[in-house]
Amino acid sequence: MKRLIVAVLLLTAAITCRAAEVGSLRCEYLADPLGIDAMRPRLSWVVSSSLRGDRQTAYRVLVASSPELLARGEGDLWDSGKTASGRSIQVEYGGKPLAGLAKCYWKVRVWDADDRPSRWSEPARWSMGPLCEEDWGGAEWIAARDEETWRNEWAEHKRCDVKNREPNTWPWFVGTGRTIWDLYENASPRYDPSPLMRKEFSVGRKVVSADLYVCGLGYYEAYLNGRRVGDHVLDPAWTNFHKRAFYVTYDVTGMIRRGGNAIGIMLGRGQYSPICTDIWGLYRSKWVGQPKAIALLAIRYSDGTTERIVTDESWRTAGGPVVYDDTRHGELYDARLEQDGWSEAGFSAEGWRPAVSVPGAGPLRAQMMPPVRAFDPIEPVRTFDRGNGQTIYDAGRNIAGWARVRVRGPEGARVLVEYCELPSDRELVPDIHPSKLKIRVEDPDYASFYDKSINIRQQNGYILKGKGTETFECRFAYMGFQFVRVTADPGVTVERVEAVPVHTDVAEAGRFVCSNDVVNRLQDISRASLLNNFHSIPTDCPHREKQGWTADTYMTDQAAIYNFDMAAFYAKWVEDLAGTQDSAGGLCTVAPSTGYDQSISTVWPAAIVYVPWDLLAYYGDRRVVERHYETMMRFAESSLLRQRDGKPEIIGEVLGDWVSPHMTLSDTLMSYSMAPPEGLTLYGTASHYRVVRNLAEVARFLGKRDDAVRLDAWADRIARRFNEEFFDAASGIYHGENPTPYRQAANVVPLEYGLVPEADSARVLGSLLRDLDGTRDRIGTGFVGTLSMMELMPRIDPERAYRLATQPDYPGWGFMALSGATTMWETWDGSASRNHPPFCLISAYFYKYLAGIRCDRAYPGFERFTVDPSVVGDLTFVEAWHDSPYGRIRSEWRRDGSRLTMKVSVPVGTTATIGVPTRDAAGVAESGRPVSGTDGVKFLRAAGGKAFYEVGSGSYVFTSRL
Repeated sequence: MKRLIVAVLLLTAAITCRAAEVGSLRCEYLADPLGIDAMRPRLSWVVSSSLRGDRQTAYRVLVASSPELLARGEGDLWDSGKTASGRSIQVEYGGKPLAGLAKCYWKVRVWDADDRPSRWSEPARWSMGPLCEEDWGGAEWIAARDEETWRNEWAEHKRCDVKNREPNTWPWFVGTGRTIWDLYENASPRYDPSPLMRKEFSVGRKVVSADLYVCGLGYYEAYLNGRRVGDHVLDPAWTNFHKRAFYVTYDVTGMIRRGGNAIGIMLGRGQYSPICTDIWGLYRSKWVGQPKAIALLAIRYSDGTTERIVTDESWRTAGGPVVYDDTRHGELYDARLEQDGWSEAGFSAEGWRPAVSVPGAGPLRAQMMPPVRAFDPIEPVRTFDRGNGQTIYDAGRNIAGWARVRVRGPEGARVLVEYCELPSDRELVPDIHPSKLKIRVEDPDYASFYDKSINIRQQNGYILKGKGTETFECRFAYMGFQFVRVTADPGVTVERVEAVPVHTDVAEAGRFVCSNDVVNRLQDISRASLLNNFHSIPTDCPHREKQGWTADTYMTDQAAIYNFDMAAFYAKWVEDLAGTQDSAGGLCTVAPSTGYDQSISTVWPAAIVYVPWDLLAYYGDRRVVERHYETMMRFAESSLLRQRDGKPEIIGEVLGDWVSPHMTLSDTLMSYSMAPPEGLTLYGTASHYRVVRNLAEVARFLGKRDDAVRLDAWADRIARRFNEEFFDAASGIYHGENPTPYRQAANVVPLEYGLVPEADSARVLGSLLRDLDGTRDRIGTGFVGTLSMMELMPRIDPERAYRLATQPDYPGWGFMALSGATTMWETWDGSASRNHPPFCLISAYFYKYLAGIRCDRAYPGFERFTVDPSVVGDLTFVEAWHDSPYGRIRSEWRRDGSRLTMKVSVPVGTTATIGVPTRDAAGVAESGRPVSGTDGVKFLRAAGGKAFYEVGSGSYVFTSRL
């Protein structure tokens, strides 16, 4: 008995000492992804431990073809064995070749610093999608019309649109002010309604599993036995459809029934078949085609056999109730055309015709990113009854999405729903600037709800079927708005209106809060604006353009990464951008793209270098820089095609310091210059330098030493030419090609990019600081200059950086917040879009400098990082966390008089350098003890009013005197 007691005690002690635990298993950044097509998927996990300084010293991964094998500890697909490594991210699958449609189940255990094994993790899974044409089992692309007839009719539509182009209607050339009724009824011939497609099949055996693989272009909704499949909306993701199209995988095992079954697909146009004739030319893109679908339903039975239901000409099709849809013009739904039970077995498909096999889009690829979803609706905060069946609802904040409307009324009655960010109406917006009321809109009804900022009519329409309560919302279009106007025909009762936020469902990866209400407001504004502009691509705004502007993305990617899990999202978008490259190496300014602004800019498409470089730094994603290295190189070389005549390495540009502000608000509220007065060439050349210099760093990381040496020498040549062209040595000031007074952006960009010769840096910096003194720390920069300003200033003058970030006067972030902004403005004066991401870059400043959480690019994925906060201004506390690939990093500090308390959490597998603000390094304590007597805390140096320490994993509490 004593021996048993001793054994139990020893086992209990062993369990207690086994501090390491494994969780958060991910495959290609996703939790339990279905239908991927990565042949060697990357796995990751998070190790946690209650022991300070603990670390992973080895791991063992098991991957099995069934849950039963995995439970028995048999990795028939891959058993890594005990592998000596501290790596828990980007671990590449190393097992047997993976077959199409294969199912993989996996788990992992690790060994800690004392070589003690953890428990096995909870099991996770992934599955493979169709990897080749054979895997699709003969599935065909199908559509409602034969291709030739459709293309001829489409061409005629577009010829008419171009011929009838309306003047002064940027960015749309046809239909800017028309109602959805006019757009639908005046098209001649009318556009095809959204197709419905269906197929019946029978199941007579026990089903083990059933998976649906589907791609519907431009958008689709899938149904099985009358029920909607999944909860995605606006699926699949937008991309360069002529180069690839995404399929999505669903586990539909629980939806299959014994006996008769039916599968249905409803199609929308999306960006594949857009009606709108716009400046970006989406209607004439290389990929444009009629709505079409391809699908495979793979049913596995208990007897080991598999049945495949595929799209082919045995499917039937008919027009659906969505009679008009366009991502910009809006959507019209005629409920009288609904066909109850159309996606159920036994439906009478009288009048339906056979689907037509048609050519497909680009190669099919798995959609390996979070989907777009609709989120909890928002109740209006104000309602305005305008009479005559018209009511306006204020959602209280700016969102992307649509309205959900509940009505009752007679058959055939109509309801028009319109959306507006900033209507030209003093009752709705009491403090609206007078310039917003000076509009030229002939239709008085439209004029009363006109948004001068974006010059578009956002809308959807609904025609009632007259059967009790009816609830409707958009399926294939989304809008950017705060206000909703509902206009109902006589006899219609509007019972309820809600605003539904819609965006890509990226997981939260960080939070920031502090003692300053303006900063907290700006943080909320930044997060909201970023989410509003995640719609399978990072967009510039959810109303006027909905385009993937490239610089908007790299200016905010770090802010997004600190707040959300962006790895899979950005990796997909980088592929979109790379897909715009032409034979000379140039890229478009937007991605995906039809060729708009092809090869005319360096500043904007420089995202092809900056975003992969950030994915490497923040997620340890080596694969993305390897994949796009040659694309980056060709892009860098393509800038030489825009050299100014007789001026080697001086690069012409079309987009510079976008929306650079005037320092005084104008009466017209257009207090900015699209192109900065100093000109564009300085920015084109500076970006050329930065691209080449960053590319040298990428080459070094990839072990391409010869390339790195060549690129560094090239960057040095560019720097010399830049300074010869733009630097006035006598005054110590940079200037553009046009003569102007001092310009902040023209000087802060060379400083932050590292272009200023060391001997001149103090003078150039001094001029910048004097100018900021003169403006009372009001920022005078547009997109490009502001990014540089908020990278440079926190490093050299933290107090000034904080004043810039909170500036209450125009131009400044505080001015936006105090003016009632709920999302970030495109311009400092608020005269253009009010839901634009670039100035959301301020959120990265909050994390990187106020909380002090900064990655070390030499150790990607936060393997090594810094927590070095700025204790500045009126701040009394900061609390922040960020979920790195290795786990949660936490930084909190609070000051009470001269006493500072700083709390830091460091995840297992990482090492951190902690900068503790103090007036006396010798007086710093950790967990109530002098640091000198604390294990695991290594003193590094004292500098700049801080004491720096190196620590391993664990939680730490530092105290000091300021």
